[in-house]
Amino acid sequence: MYGLNAISVHNGWAMAFAGALIVFSGLVVLSLVIAQLHKVLTFFEKKPADFQQDQETPDIEQPEDKPGFLLPKPFPEDINEIARLYKPLVEELGETFYLSELYEILRTNDFPHPHITLTALREAEILIPDGDGVFTWNPPTENNDNAKVEGDLGASPQLE
Repeated sequence: MYGLNAISVHNGWAMAFAGALIVFSGLVVLSLVIAQLHKVLTFFEKKPADFQQDQETPDIEQPEDKPGFLLPKPFPEDINEIARLYKPLVEELGETFYLSELYEILRTNDFPHPHITLTALREAEILIPDGDGVFTWNPPTENNDNAKVEGDLGASPQLE
């Protein structure tokens, strides 16, 4: 006996349906486990101090001997504002300085994202390379003189 008749006689349709049902339900269970895995991992990663976050924590004051900088809580995204915040730090370094010195000062004073900000300052031509790893500071002015001007677009000849 061969073909569909043999499948029917030996309960093949029921076994195929049961197999598909087992595989499908296994996939559903697996997807539910993966969807909730972040909660399980968060539970295991929490430290005992994290469970007490709801309790009131005392404010930590800045030590008196460390000169601190008051940084605005939403740190500005405008490069000119950031340059104004960096200006006192750069003045401590002198007219020319190494980028690594500025980075260390930024890191010790808890400035956010010093690498990204220094790259943006270089691209805005506020930090100017002076050769041999030495940089100078070109502070932005009120009229934003650091922006590159390629010429008057209105004076360009038109193609006919």
